[in-house]
Amino acid sequence: MANGALPRTWLVSVDLPIEAASPSEAARLFWQYVGELGPGELPVFVAPTDDELSLRAYVSGAEVNLDPEEDD
Repeated sequence: MANGALPRTWLVSVDLPIEAASPSEAARLFWQYVGELGPGELPVFVAPTDDELSLRAYVSGAEVNLDPEEDD
């Protein structure tokens, strides 16, 4: 690793609310949206596997605040 940190296992997720008529359509639409939005628009949520409460949001590799209640 470039920064000398030991590797860890991370949970990385993308959550999208998708309206669809079936689970298979929802899965298809999920991948369509992921492909259309890409890493510049779609936030991913990352947390170490041993500390899920420290979940953080990232867009294009940079941490972002998605809480509308908090000022940046």
